[in-house]
Amino acid sequence: MKVREAMAKTISTARPNDTVARAAELMKKEDCGFIPVVAEDKLVGVVTDRDIVIRCLAEAHADVLTETIDHMMTPSAWTIDADAPIEAAAHVMAEHEVRRLPVLENDAIVGVISYGNLEQALHAAGAAAAEASLGVTHGA
Repeated sequence: MKVREAMAKTISTARPNDTVARAAELMKKEDCGFIPVVAEDKLVGVVTDRDIVIRCLAEAHADVLTETIDHMMTPSAWTIDADAPIEAAAHVMAEHEVRRLPVLENDAIVGVISYGNLEQALHAAGAAAAEASLGVTHGA
């Protein structure tokens, strides 16, 4: 199975000059804690709910809601090609201790694959198991 068959295909992206409030709105909309950040249609980083908490709230930044994400996002991210086998995605996640990977095709982001997506694709035993894991894998 290829990554493209297991990834979340409908994803929102942010721009480096988007506010923390905008990133949080996107996370709520997508029901996830991970938003890829793009500039000129290229992946330039990711912002996670953890980034917001650790790099903004815990550091008591003055106006968190209007602050831009460019200085608190994770500026680089491990990625995986859409046509890679899902086992390769599992290996990258394990090696780098991450739970989500932006999925690229021709250097453009086309999805996100999460640990939950991998679990669902690799270990779901029939329709009941796949359905049970949907709550875990909704969004990325």
